[in-house]
Amino acid sequence: MGNANEHLLKLSGLRCTNCANTARKALERIPGVHAEVNFATEEAVVQAPASVTVDALIQSIEAAGYGATQIDDAPESAVTVADSMARLRFWVAALCALPMILQMPLDMLGMLDSHGHLSNSWQFVLATPVQLWVAWPFYRGAWHALKLGTSNMDVLVSLGTLSAYLYSTALWWFGLPGDVYFEASVVVITLVMAGKTLEHRAKQSSASAITRLMHLAPKTAWKAIDSGQFASVPLTDVRPGDKVRVMSGESVPVDGVVIDGRSAVSEAMLTGEPAPVEKQVDDKVYAGTLNGDGQLVCRVTGVGRTTVLAGIARLVAKAQGSRAPVQALVDRVSAWFVPVVVLLALLTLLYGGWLLGDWQTGLVRAVAVLVISCPCALGLATPTAIMVGIGEAARQGILVRDADALQRAASAAAVVFDKTGTLTQGQVRLTDLLTSQVEAMDRTTALGLAASLEGGSSHPIAHAIRVATQNELPDFVPPAVSDFRTEPGVGVLATMDGQVYGVVRWSDQFAQADEGFWYKAARQLMAEAKSVSVLTRNGMPVALLAFADTLRPDAAEAIRLLGDLGLKPVMLTGDQPEAARVVAGQLGISEVHAGVMPAGKAGQVRELMGALPAGVIMVGDGINDAPALAAASVGVAMGGGVDIAMESAGIVLMHNRLTGVPEAVHLSRRTLSKIRQNLFLAFVYNVLAIPLAMVGALNPMVAGAAMACSSISVVGNSLLLRRPSLRTHDKS
Repeated sequence: MGNANEHLLKLSGLRCTNCANTARKALERIPGVHAEVNFATEEAVVQAPASVTVDALIQSIEAAGYGATQIDDAPESAVTVADSMARLRFWVAALCALPMILQMPLDMLGMLDSHGHLSNSWQFVLATPVQLWVAWPFYRGAWHALKLGTSNMDVLVSLGTLSAYLYSTALWWFGLPGDVYFEASVVVITLVMAGKTLEHRAKQSSASAITRLMHLAPKTAWKAIDSGQFASVPLTDVRPGDKVRVMSGESVPVDGVVIDGRSAVSEAMLTGEPAPVEKQVDDKVYAGTLNGDGQLVCRVTGVGRTTVLAGIARLVAKAQGSRAPVQALVDRVSAWFVPVVVLLALLTLLYGGWLLGDWQTGLVRAVAVLVISCPCALGLATPTAIMVGIGEAARQGILVRDADALQRAASAAAVVFDKTGTLTQGQVRLTDLLTSQVEAMDRTTALGLAASLEGGSSHPIAHAIRVATQNELPDFVPPAVSDFRTEPGVGVLATMDGQVYGVVRWSDQFAQADEGFWYKAARQLMAEAKSVSVLTRNGMPVALLAFADTLRPDAAEAIRLLGDLGLKPVMLTGDQPEAARVVAGQLGISEVHAGVMPAGKAGQVRELMGALPAGVIMVGDGINDAPALAAASVGVAMGGGVDIAMESAGIVLMHNRLTGVPEAVHLSRRTLSKIRQNLFLAFVYNVLAIPLAMVGALNPMVAGAAMACSSISVVGNSLLLRRPSLRTHDKS
């Protein structure tokens, strides 16, 4: 959407997935607005034109009967007020329901006669405040939903309890014969609110990943003052460019660059890696990390919402609020679920009244149908599992961009790896430099020419050439270079002293030069798993440069774990086939696509996806492999810490461990499995419960309790994702 702003709103008053849909529809009535509302997180991610203010968005939510605040403004106070009012309403309902509940067991045992019951007048007195004040949010939500042409849980609860209350009031007021059902309306509302209270606590627990992240950074910092001393000040008084001191054992309060001192800093809270990282001058530190024994003085680069920690928290929060494709099924069901339930309740009432001749029985059964059908469990099935799964991934140093990436990773059939910087360390070094037997060129001259050509390149091979030149030729002064150009996937070319020189990748076009000398030398080097480049002059080879990289220490383990998960590993690299096959053989990768130009990697990934409809995961460095990462079902970027371009990747491994790939896949599969289990529980609950209520096997009070238990069971099942995953097991 062009010229759009993104806003994150905290909502209150949502009682089911249809409430979330009602809030979404209210937002999208504003022209140009697109919104995603998550029932489990009670948050809305809103894309709105620049002309639409946050106040306008909040007003549209409030007009739909719900509360809203901008999360960046003051979410805590607003949520606290709403929660406090909800708790007050629950306790009023509980106190009014208690006398009715206490008499019910005695009545069922036949231990009370008619004089032992609460009088109808007292029942009316107890039921009225519950029905008119405690249940008011249900009425308001139902009214606003109906105005917007939709329906939700509020409609069911309001119809059910209000019918029982009005029917009982009419019998009592006019002195008509028959049983009253004040206790049904009161107890049902109390049980529904009790269930929502327990459900809310469970949802807060499932969202604790963000809470833990945001509480890592301290609220104060030791800031340098005019006298050169350091004083403890609130974090709100710290600005970029200030100097702060981090004492031994303290949490780092800001993002910054070390300007004095040396220490080991634990970054486990960001990357999941327990080993401390050595920090010295010019190294970066991040808010929320834990300083070791040393003392550091840092120049502030980010504070508060501009820190990496806050960015991660926002990313996790947005991902937890995203919708998995499987959620579309729930949305379709929810759209017609409430109207169908209302129709079933009406048929139950008519069946009891007209066919059985017992309107009281018909009413009780109809109320039970309405109450037990509340689609809370259905609405919680998907988002709670996503919340817990993405939160658990963040705890392990795996950042998941959205629920769609999570679901796609779970169903993928193959994992494609880039070689350099992914399967290997990416720290390429120059190992061999062979000069021509014919051309009068020594090693020093060849190295100097190569360094001049690669002076402005950021490629790992260019870096290796520069490092070798600095070590061997510390006083080297590069000659003047003109007409410099880069040919992607081939190399670099430039003019020096009137001749065209180049450092290009090995090609068999050089095989016949110098009576096959270059061909034999290149084959020998590639057999040693080395990458070979050619220094050319006017298109002819004058030197060979061989480079070697080392495998990541956990590369073989990652490939093995992926095999245990039934995933096929594939190597995709621009390196020479011989060198690529050697590395693949060391890791146990059978399928290798070598010599692929950078521009061709995305096409190769799409070709693999055509052969594997289940999907393909692409693992790369997140920058050079961006097109291939974007083309894959899911792109996984090796983070290498926190400085990472995440635009093309659905998953980022903050800890830079390759075993994070099978960990992410395994967690994705577990999350999707929990979603399926939750949907099964929710659907089966309603399929079994509604017929039982229709035939009178469940009374309204039992129905209310069962409805609350169904929601809690779904949330509890999602929380089981916190159990140890693949990370602590060799097998899945």
